[in-house]
Amino acid sequence: MVKGTAELERPVPLYMQVTRQLRAQIASGELAEGERIPSQREMMAHWHISMQTASKVIGALKAEGLAIASIGRDTVVAPGAAARIAAASAGTALTAAEPAPAPGPDVRAAAAMTAAPADVAEILGIPPGRRVLRRQETRIDGRRPLGITATWFPPAIAAQAPRLAEATGQRAARIHEENTAAASSSEDAALLGVPSGSPVLLTRTRSENASGQLIAYSEAVAIAGTWRSRTYTVAGS
Repeated sequence: MVKGTAELERPVPLYMQVTRQLRAQIASGELAEGERIPSQREMMAHWHISMQTASKVIGALKAEGLAIASIGRDTVVAPGAAARIAAASAGTALTAAEPAPAPGPDVRAAAAMTAAPADVAEILGIPPGRRVLRRQETRIDGRRPLGITATWFPPAIAAQAPRLAEATGQRAARIHEENTAAASSSEDAALLGVPSGSPVLLTRTRSENASGQLIAYSEAVAIAGTWRSRTYTVAGS
């Protein structure tokens, strides 16, 4: 069960607000050493944040030396985390730690049922025009769009979570990703607020479950000079 208030307010970045709540729980002993920190999906459901924001929360806690990865997939409270917070509050540091990551772009997301374009329908293995769940995320730095990602979910997956795609419970076991640099189309340029033909990075991603079933297909476009990052867990390491 996730602890802490679920109310978050702007303009303070959402990841910072969630990080502060979890830090306070660690400092008070409400989250003890070795205790599991809420997963990204649990954070998303409790605080109504995106997966990228939840990932930044975990990254910030690890950077402060307050959380570590366990032998499994969980993230747990690091040994000495409460003492480290107390020392930092007193103006001292017990151990050297990496600086907390700088606030990143905000992510705005919306999802709706829509007719699948012909090329997307072919990838999903459904007839063109069939209604699917489409989720769009826009990464914004201030008022400037940096990138847009559209993700389509097959009807069988969308039926499990018509309101929120991440609630399907499906876990990606294999991800195929393709990247290419290209000139922006007039449509993408208009969405990103750049001249048509501007250089952009195009990314196509297919996510499959352990059975090889396609559970999501994404297309992303980002303006030149915008870094995209992914963190991978290598099985057996």
